[in-house]
Amino acid sequence: MITPIRAVWLGVALLAVVPQPAVAQPPDPAAALFIDSVLHEIRLSVNSRDWQLLKDHWQDDTKYPADFRWNDQVVRNVAIHSRGGGSRRPTKLSFHVTFNHYTAGQTLLGLQAIILRNNAQDPSNMRERLSMLFFRNLGVVAQREAHTRLYVNDEYVGLYTIIEVYDTDFLQKNFNESTGRVYEYSFDNEAVLAGQAPFVFQYLGSNPALYVPSPFNPKTLKDDPQGEVIARFVQAVSDTGAPAWRDTVSAFLDLPRFIRHLAIENFLAEQDGMTGDYGPNNFYLYRFANTTTFLFLPWDKSNAFFDVNFSIFRNIVDGAEDHRNLLAVRALQEPDLLQLYLDTMLECGNFAVQGAAPDQPGWLETEINREYDQIHAAALEDTFVFTNADFEQAIVDLQNFARTRSAIVAAQVAAARR
Repeated sequence: MITPIRAVWLGVALLAVVPQPAVAQPPDPAAALFIDSVLHEIRLSVNSRDWQLLKDHWQDDTKYPADFRWNDQVVRNVAIHSRGGGSRRPTKLSFHVTFNHYTAGQTLLGLQAIILRNNAQDPSNMRERLSMLFFRNLGVVAQREAHTRLYVNDEYVGLYTIIEVYDTDFLQKNFNESTGRVYEYSFDNEAVLAGQAPFVFQYLGSNPALYVPSPFNPKTLKDDPQGEVIARFVQAVSDTGAPAWRDTVSAFLDLPRFIRHLAIENFLAEQDGMTGDYGPNNFYLYRFANTTTFLFLPWDKSNAFFDVNFSIFRNIVDGAEDHRNLLAVRALQEPDLLQLYLDTMLECGNFAVQGAAPDQPGWLETEINREYDQIHAAALEDTFVFTNADFEQAIVDLQNFARTRSAIVAAQVAAARR
């Protein structure tokens, strides 16, 4: 059980954990693809036989050639394949688009790949984009996203989200390096639903094969994944009773930075995230080049905004014990990290209602309304997964969350500090 303590938070400590600006980079031509002030349009041209095969075998990852068009940019012979875990739907495919699979060195505006997300678990179509924008505004490195209409062979196939990929392009833009190691955490949904305990950062042994390629699937430097470093990191985390736990874990992880990530995610009521109901899920793990230092990267926020009354300690002090993230539970037993967590919760709440007045919504509700105005016509034409009524109700729910979540969280923080 977490025992909150009374403490005065020093603002200078908070500033110390906010990521510092990256070294100045040259202008990024890919920024135009993620401009979020417009609804984009992307067109794919696919051989009719390949398109039918892709639709018939939507659960497979088979790649098919296609031509890609966005504005005046045309990229020939790209690779597309069906993607996603629980979000795959035969009526509305989700796509991974790789520009250099068939033609070495080919890119779109310098990008090697993008994801076209079907939002099949989100009737609002907005949770993912809203969440990543919220993370970035709070100083956490996260993907850029924008909405697009998608056409395949001139047929409208729905409203999609364009998602930046965590690859070497992303690393260079955000960390000024491209030789670090990116791992996608692969959640075993079927095993957990069948009653098996999930991975919660418990030590599985020293064999690197126990960690890589599952549950940590390498996305860069695949020929040298160095799973032994992950094994040492997990061993440090799982030894929660060690007197030097914090010092040992800090050799692998910036704990205050992790706590800020966790707090933002839980302010957004992420039901399937770091402390999710099914065990830790939906994150990437990045290891900086030539170090043992890891960083968590947010991923897949279709289950954010789950419940306006979502507890800030959900699955940390409650929930199935064998589903609780050992890293989160133990870190929040450190008094200063607990205070940082609570302070970040209040920071999130203040940001969400920033600019609010009797006749003016705060930042989060304003952003919801702006995105709604941008996408609603395309969303109403897209009934491949959800009805129009589903979409409109989801927007109402988001607006209510934006209006009330900050006060609810503030009350929870006050209770924790008593």
